[in-house]
Amino acid sequence: MCYLLILLAALPVSCDKTPAPDPPSGEELPPAVADSALTRVTLSAGKQNVYTLDLFVYDGGGTQPLEKHLLYDRMPDSLSFLTTVGEKILVGIANSPRRFNLAALGRFDTMQKLAFSFADDNPASPILGGTVTTVGQAGGIVLTGLLCRIVLKTVTNTMDGYELLEEPRVRLIDLPDNAEILREKDFRPTELLDAGAWTELPCDVGFFPQEPGTTLWCYPNDTPEDVLGVPRPSLEFECRIAGQTCTFDVPLPPLPRGCSKEVELTVDGPDSYTYRVR
Repeated sequence: MCYLLILLAALPVSCDKTPAPDPPSGEELPPAVADSALTRVTLSAGKQNVYTLDLFVYDGGGTQPLEKHLLYDRMPDSLSFLTTVGEKILVGIANSPRRFNLAALGRFDTMQKLAFSFADDNPASPILGGTVTTVGQAGGIVLTGLLCRIVLKTVTNTMDGYELLEEPRVRLIDLPDNAEILREKDFRPTELLDAGAWTELPCDVGFFPQEPGTTLWCYPNDTPEDVLGVPRPSLEFECRIAGQTCTFDVPLPPLPRGCSKEVELTVDGPDSYTYRVR
């Protein structure tokens, strides 16, 4: 479940008369503080659009408390800011749909448990996250999304008699309801959504195979295939054959964070079909 967000003011710091270091690349930096250091971070989000960026700075020692929170309306290639001296854990979150409760994220172990809801994510501006531990007051964050992309690449009708697959539509079932933004693997959802919304295919499927390219989205579930008790998402294809409603279920393989899969479906009859997922 996502944390509700209340943006708190940054804590004041006492200043001495030590002059600030020259701002890199024209950046304007705050005044230097006692025992401070200039921390630099590079950021990358691949081809994803970034509209907002929250940067969290945690101290690397002790209870790993939150030292600083910075908010940007874009994502620059790099940032420089003053922190206390020493190892830092930097966390970047892009395109968050809500503001953060900083008190609830006051230590890094609570940040590690921060989860977002699938219903709040958007493929056009996906929620992205990443973290790095600095070395020598510097580090790089690669922001990646949680959303997995499932594409119905082809639908083939091999039935005799030129019978059509009429009113075809598709959806995903057993969808993970939420996922932790900093988790890289071992996604084992405990809460599932029964089904996503139906998406209609452009036309009926007859003698010629169709390539609809219909794209569906879900959160990761990389439960191994030999593990029971945690259902993974399936693609559900529905159509009408000779007036009868028929459903064809395609179980999906383990879905790592941010993966893409293509489904090829062949319908041989109302109760007969084959598929391939790759």
